[in-house]
Amino acid sequence: MSLKTIASQFVELCNQGKNFDVMHAMYAPDIVSVEASGEEAAGKTPVIQKSERWQANNTIGGEKVRGPFFNGPNQFAVHFTFEVTPKATGRRITLEEVGVHAVKDDKIAREQFFYDGER
Repeated sequence: MSLKTIASQFVELCNQGKNFDVMHAMYAPDIVSVEASGEEAAGKTPVIQKSERWQANNTIGGEKVRGPFFNGPNQFAVHFTFEVTPKATGRRITLEEVGVHAVKDDKIAREQFFYDGER
């Protein structure tokens, strides 16, 4: 499968709110996920669990993913915009971040997130 096909499917599914479908189907067993804070998770199950914990603490009001934007033969980036209400505060906020994804053997092997400000 081409990088363009993988990246386009990623964006399409995320824009449908199917982020966990993406993780289950498109992540490599040994994926590494790096947050902008430097927090790192390794392995498909721990990476998915990290996202499940984040979702459990937030109500997602909407998501828009722009891209993909390509870099070389195996990387793509996307721009995420989330409308989120943290359960701890009850106040709706907009979160924006860039995710850079590296593909190996038709699976996402690494993701790294960049965002503006503190979280």
